[in-house]
Amino acid sequence: MLCVEPKRADYEGEYEGSGMRAVMEDVGLADLQLLARRQEFADGVTVAIQSIFPSCINQQIYNTLALRQLVPLGPDKCELHWTCFGYKDDDPELRAMRLTQANLIGPAGFVSMEDGAIGEYVQRGIGGSGRDKNAVLEMGGKDIASAPDSRATETTVRGFWQGYRTLMGFHKDGL
Repeated sequence: MLCVEPKRADYEGEYEGSGMRAVMEDVGLADLQLLARRQEFADGVTVAIQSIFPSCINQQIYNTLALRQLVPLGPDKCELHWTCFGYKDDDPELRAMRLTQANLIGPAGFVSMEDGAIGEYVQRGIGGSGRDKNAVLEMGGKDIASAPDSRATETTVRGFWQGYRTLMGFHKDGL
């Protein structure tokens, strides 16, 4: 298996002049081992995230495998459960790598800490209208057609919510 050891030179120069903290000389990771990874599968994929309707997400980020579940606790409260896992036959090096990389993800992760917070922001924004009102968040339209020149679209999110509205019996015209 290939193990990739990151070096600062691998990403230097890409963002210079942008003003981002990540390119400031005195700001950076003290231990680049956090970004070391092993290519486990021949497909070359290092990030894969699959949403499973209605509130579950399965993910692989580098060698970290995780399952996220949004658990409703009432009309204005929920919990985000984040479970990292590995395989029984993982060797000690891979197990240590998975545990180290777990610091990249999750509610306290370096990379995706906003994942846990964004749900609360959306919930508060919608709840501000009052319990007897509807809230609509349109993100770039209503169509479920992919843009031919980009994979970065809201298509899957729109498809999700159209399916959700149908299952919940909401009228298409009313929302």
